[in-house]
Amino acid sequence: MPPHTGLRIARVRPLFLNNGTGSCTPTLAPLFITTYNIRARKRLAPPQPSSSSSLSSRRTASTASQAKETKTKPPPTISELASSPTRPSSPLPPSSTLNPPASTRPPPLELPTRDPATSMFTYWYQYGKAYMTFYKTGLRAILTNRRLLSQSTSSISTTNPSPSDNPTRSDILLRERVHHDLFRVPAFALLLLVCGELTPLVVIAFPRLTPYTCRIPNQISALQRRSEARRARSYASLKHAQLTAHDLRGGLASGHVCRALGLTSPLWDRIGIDSPFGSSLATRAVVRIAEDDALIRKGGGVDALVDEEVVLACEDRGMDVRGRDVDQLRAELRDWLRKAAPAKGGSREEARKEAEDRIRGLLLGIDGADGKS
Repeated sequence: MPPHTGLRIARVRPLFLNNGTGSCTPTLAPLFITTYNIRARKRLAPPQPSSSSSLSSRRTASTASQAKETKTKPPPTISELASSPTRPSSPLPPSSTLNPPASTRPPPLELPTRDPATSMFTYWYQYGKAYMTFYKTGLRAILTNRRLLSQSTSSISTTNPSPSDNPTRSDILLRERVHHDLFRVPAFALLLLVCGELTPLVVIAFPRLTPYTCRIPNQISALQRRSEARRARSYASLKHAQLTAHDLRGGLASGHVCRALGLTSPLWDRIGIDSPFGSSLATRAVVRIAEDDALIRKGGGVDALVDEEVVLACEDRGMDVRGRDVDQLRAELRDWLRKAAPAKGGSREEARKEAEDRIRGLLLGIDGADGKS
C-alpha cells in the first residue's frame, strides 16, 4: 500500500471512536487526523538546513549585496547631502562624543513637484507651505537644542569634578550652535512674520541673519560661494607677500586667517584694511581649531564623523567644499589632521604652540610650517 493511502482514508472517512457509552462519536477524530497528517508530512518533507547555517547563509548573501551596492553607488556630493530626505528630520540626542545632535543641522527640505493636473495656485500654495514647515521645524529644533544643552550642563558635576566631566566635542559644538542660533532668533522671527512665504527670497540677500537650523540649501550654497570667492582673493594677494614660517603671527597673516575663515565683515576688504580686532579673532580661531583637532583624534578620527559634520569641519578650516563629494573631503580633513599634529615629546605647552603654528601655516598655504621664529 502506498504511504499516502492511510492519509487519504483519514481525509475521506471520518474516524468514529467509542467513548464508553455504547455509541460512537467523532469528538477525537479531528485530533487523530491532524496528528496523522503532521507525522506524514514530517516523514515526506525534505531535510531543512539548521537555523545557524541558514542564518549564516543569509548574512553572507546580505554582506555580498551590500558590498556590491557600495562598489557601484557613487559617493554623494555636498548638494545632495544638503537636500537629501534621508537625513533625520526629528531632533535626536547625541549619539557619540564627536557628532552633535542632528537637530543642530538644518532639517531636510522636501519641495513639491509640479503636477500638470493641479492648478498653478495649488502648486505655489504647497510650495510656500513646504518652506513654512521647514522653518517651523528649524525653530522647534532650536528649542530642543537649548533643552539638550541645559541637560548636558546640569549633568556635569560642579562640586566634585572628575575627568569624565570634561566636555566632549559634541557638547562643545552643541553649545556653540545653540548660542549662534538663539542670537539670531528675534530678527529671523520678525522677518518670518513680516515676509511670510517670501522669506526664502529675502534670506538669500541676508544669509547670515538666519539661524543655522533654518538655512535652506540655496542659502547655504550662496554662503559657501561667497566665502570661497573671498578666500581665493585673499590667497591671490597673499602670494605677492611671500610669507614664510617666520611670519605666521604677523598682522598680514592674521588678516588672511580672518578672511579665509570669514571671521570679519567683507566691508573691511572693500575699504582695503584689516579689522582692528583681526589679530585677536585669528588667535582665538586657531586655538579653537587646534582643540577641535585634538578632540577628533581622541574620539576616533575622521571616520567617526557623519558626512554632514565632515563638511562643516572642512568649512571651519577654510577648505572649499562646494561641488565636492564627501570622500574627497574626508581624505583632505584626514590629511589636515596629519599635518597639524604636533611632534611627540616635549611639554604640553610646547605641543600646543607647535600645533597652533602648524595650523596657521596650513591656513597660509605653508604645509611645512614648524612655527619657529
